[in-house]
Amino acid sequence: MNLITTVAFQLLVSLCSLLAATIATFRPDRLAPLFPLFSKSGLRRIIQATVHWIALIAMLLGIAVPFVAFFACCIAFASSIPLVLRAVHFRILKMWLLPTLLVVASVVVAITQPLGLKVLALPKADVLRFVPVLSRVIKTYDEGLCFEGIAAGEDGTLYLSGNRGLDFSRGDYYHDAQGELIERKSDGTEHILFKTPRGLTSGVPVLAHDNTIYLTSHGDKSYIWHIDTNGKALQLAQLTKGSWPNGLDIGPDGMLYSPDSQLGVIWRVDPNSGRAEEAIRDPALLARPFISLAPGANGLHFRGRDMIVTASDRTTVLSYAMDDKGHFVPAKIIAAGIPGDDFAIGQDGSLFITTHPYNTIVRVFPGGERTIIGKEAQHIVGATDAVFGKTAGDRTTLYVVTDGGAFTGGPKTRGELIALEPYAP
Repeated sequence: MNLITTVAFQLLVSLCSLLAATIATFRPDRLAPLFPLFSKSGLRRIIQATVHWIALIAMLLGIAVPFVAFFACCIAFASSIPLVLRAVHFRILKMWLLPTLLVVASVVVAITQPLGLKVLALPKADVLRFVPVLSRVIKTYDEGLCFEGIAAGEDGTLYLSGNRGLDFSRGDYYHDAQGELIERKSDGTEHILFKTPRGLTSGVPVLAHDNTIYLTSHGDKSYIWHIDTNGKALQLAQLTKGSWPNGLDIGPDGMLYSPDSQLGVIWRVDPNSGRAEEAIRDPALLARPFISLAPGANGLHFRGRDMIVTASDRTTVLSYAMDDKGHFVPAKIIAAGIPGDDFAIGQDGSLFITTHPYNTIVRVFPGGERTIIGKEAQHIVGATDAVFGKTAGDRTTLYVVTDGGAFTGGPKTRGELIALEPYAP
């Protein structure tokens, strides 16, 4: 259902609530045929009127703030129950129109605008010990730029992928979005290397040995882009309908691997031909149906021959070992209780996991110990990806990109580039 139709149903709920609230409060003579729907008791009718007024105000607010819409529907639906019961009791056909419209419109809006429910249903993160590390803000970007990924070059260049025009109140949040890939030199100068067509996001970049870049991209159709050093882009692979390629890395076999946040699949893509195939299909990579706001499989990186994948909605970190023939053995869980987005791997093998709306960076030591090393106080707000530098001067610096809290802040949030020093004494 498109946005205009959804808003029309929201206005219908508002109109029905207004009508019910007006009858319960003022009892206008022209609406006398509907009086039997409401209690004769003054106190009960006041309660009914109050609930209908609240439903009206909440639904109007929900049009502007989609997070509120689901809860407004719940209030409107609850307010319709006494009307339905009294309509059944009196068995007068003309009384059915108001409660029926209120029930149907409330249910439709609740189904099409479940953002509030999804936020409530976000998986719970484990409470972990906080061990803060040194941090600094490198740059706060302009309004509306939400970062999604980051890669680092041997010469100190950082590649930051971000998006503008995201609308998380929509299922197709990418509808009006446009992605961009920013090349940031070690001296701080920047330029936009590549922009996606409108309606396609800029996902996670990975830098190849020849300094070209591969980039995931999601929309009504989803792609893996190949971008050369001059910014010329080629759609290397188009993935199957309904796919959502998220993270990206190059495996020890030279192939590209991308976790699909929608289908519970790890894609293997030939960087030469663009041929894509399923490397893994695993239910452990799927998000919960309907209620999930967090994706399923999300970040992916290789640690030796172990392919490590975060499953955000499951709060698990999985490891798939690759054998000599390029096949993967069944996954083992190496960490849990972490609703991870993407991550970086440190010099000691530790994982440094971003948690996006949870506003933390979690370190998972090789032995399994978990600590939080960054929170909001260090500007870790909507952290989506992280990478360690690759020069002699920044190999232990963890660069983190954020969306500035876009889930709750809306289009005016400002993505940031943050540096953490997790190995500093």
